[in-house]
Amino acid sequence: MTPSRPTSNTDAPAPAPSSGRIINLRGLLSGPRFWIGSLALLVALYAGRGLLQERRSQGQQPQDTSVAITYDAYSNGVTTTLYDIDGNIEYTLVAEEQIHYLDNTTLLTNPNVRLYPGTGSQWNIVARSGRILAAEQSDRIVQLDLSDEVELFQNDDTGNVMTLATSFLSLFPNTETMQTNREVLMTTNTLRQTAIGMHADLQQDTLTFFTQVKGRYEVHSSQP
Repeated sequence: MTPSRPTSNTDAPAPAPSSGRIINLRGLLSGPRFWIGSLALLVALYAGRGLLQERRSQGQQPQDTSVAITYDAYSNGVTTTLYDIDGNIEYTLVAEEQIHYLDNTTLLTNPNVRLYPGTGSQWNIVARSGRILAAEQSDRIVQLDLSDEVELFQNDDTGNVMTLATSFLSLFPNTETMQTNREVLMTTNTLRQTAIGMHADLQQDTLTFFTQVKGRYEVHSSQP
């Protein structure tokens, strides 16, 4: 039996593909989804335009580049002399420059301190930098911290010279004492000594070395 030829129906719609989705453009452009989407798009455009204008206005405004002032005095070539109640000089302080800050501290450049403890000996101290802590109600120095290549020189009445070298030293003028926890090198005419930490009492004219004290005597011969 010969199969009959299938008849075609031109009025029947073509079958939809098994996969994919057919979009009706006319319905999309005229339906409620189109108007809702258009409204959302307009809102986004206006919001983006306003954000762009705000950023432009912020960029055109001058930025605040001011820096808070933390000091109230600056001077070059400083020389200070402090006297006791009897009119005797307690110490003099010379520095290339100083900056006084609002927290009542002062930074010094290349300070040079000369102390007169009244024991017949005189102390000279030099350093690369210094920091003064003053009293709250006066300008008297409570503590003077010296740092960077600190050197102390003492001359007594007999002409003997002693030198102390360290990297940091705190001086307390009220009690006439000095102290450091750093390494110290002391040299005299006959002694060379190193230690870690030192305390000096200028009134008693004494030095106390804390730990790792090492030294040797160096006697210079008078014979050629």
